[in-house]
Amino acid sequence: MSRSNFTSNLRCSPATAFSIGLFLACGIAALQTAGAIAQPSPPEPAAEAEAKATAGPNARPADAVRETSPASEAKPAGETESKAEGATPRDEATAPAKSDEANPSGETATTGDAKPAEPAHADRTPAAPEPAKPAAPKEPEKAARAPEADMTKLRVATWPGGYGEAQRAVVIERFKAKRSISIDVVERNGKDPIDLTPDSGSLLPDAAEFSGEEIDAGCRAGQLLRLEDGSTNSIVAPAITSDFLPGSLKPCGIGAFAWSHILAVNPSAFENSKPESLTDVFDVKRFPGKRAFMKEPRFLMEVALMADGAEPAQVYDLLGSEDGLQRAFAKLASIRDDILWVGDSQAAMEAVAKGDAVIAQSFSGRAFFAAARGAKIEIIWDGQIYAMTYWAIPSKSPRQELARAFLDFATEPQQLAAVAQRFPYGPTRTSALALTKRHLSAGLDLEAYLPTAPVNLKTALSVDEGWWAKNGERLEAAFAGWIAKPSDANVAPGKSE
Repeated sequence: MSRSNFTSNLRCSPATAFSIGLFLACGIAALQTAGAIAQPSPPEPAAEAEAKATAGPNARPADAVRETSPASEAKPAGETESKAEGATPRDEATAPAKSDEANPSGETATTGDAKPAEPAHADRTPAAPEPAKPAAPKEPEKAARAPEADMTKLRVATWPGGYGEAQRAVVIERFKAKRSISIDVVERNGKDPIDLTPDSGSLLPDAAEFSGEEIDAGCRAGQLLRLEDGSTNSIVAPAITSDFLPGSLKPCGIGAFAWSHILAVNPSAFENSKPESLTDVFDVKRFPGKRAFMKEPRFLMEVALMADGAEPAQVYDLLGSEDGLQRAFAKLASIRDDILWVGDSQAAMEAVAKGDAVIAQSFSGRAFFAAARGAKIEIIWDGQIYAMTYWAIPSKSPRQELARAFLDFATEPQQLAAVAQRFPYGPTRTSALALTKRHLSAGLDLEAYLPTAPVNLKTALSVDEGWWAKNGERLEAAFAGWIAKPSDANVAPGKSE
């Protein structure tokens, strides 16, 4: 069997600030009650957002993707304030909200059937009674007319940090110029879902980026628009379907980029050869030195199983069994004395930079930023664990046609390549990869840093977010129990339940 297994606090524009408090208090509660959509995980845990890619020339390289609109250049990728792993920005809004909705009452004035008063000079002599006329049938009341959507504007939600800045500079600015429309950009908070319920009102985006699990949950609940063409049942034009990497086309979402969990190594820490595989990472005799690992089971348990020889396609089935769980813990126990436990990937990378460790558990974006600053860092792509971010359309959006045009534009090869040259996530289209050469500000060759580059995908594992949603608590309890055992205990706790 082949080891390849490639298959939303919002920061709004000032116009939406007034409604945020009510949205967070009520909208999220409604989502949790309905259970309609899963908690998202932003592209690469947010710690990479603080990195400053200062190395290399600022000029555009000669082979950069040609600009097709007057959009301004993005700032060097990731030039935002430092944040703790998994934290999300909480920028204060400064202005009241502006709603696109009409008066909610929808009432219209009606006239009664009362007879007007007689004039003062009316003849007071009683008139002969006239035969009674049948009452005229009442005209049915006209229903209040729903306001037509303003097609000169669009509301788009994307992820925070340097990645979101790259999407704004490329996709949003270019689409704005192409369509001569205004776009209200909403910055997602990775810990909060987007409110897709009917009560979300003007806070509902017309197009948004979601994690894979959000896409699946929203599609099942009918809260995201199904994108298949009625005649071909194809999500995109049949002629370009094969250009998208496996797993990037879902019934309600079109994949744009992949980010990845990786292991980073300092090659200068080794005299002869350097570690190049997961097997090497767990071989402390040939490659001595501390391994800076994050003290949490997600990603690490998958890595342990693959380092022990498990195929990517087998990983989650194995972790779902007691035998598989014990196998992962046994592999970790084999190098336990050489593990330096850290709280997040930033600390792991710092340990390598200081010489406290020779290998770090990290993410592809963070490794790129470290290299861009001149650190001696290389990525071990063997057993990378990747996830994708998808564009989708809420089913309650009043601008679905315009939103679909935006999705098609956002996933064009030229746009994907231009975003990747500002922020090093892997485009989901083969043709976009061919256009993605060097990072615009750092000047680094991007093939060595993109999760979706063919050479980096050979032994990749697609993270199963749904599996972790169901099994996360069980694994966290088992992992905590194993950590608490003495260092000479080479097996996991007897029971993981």
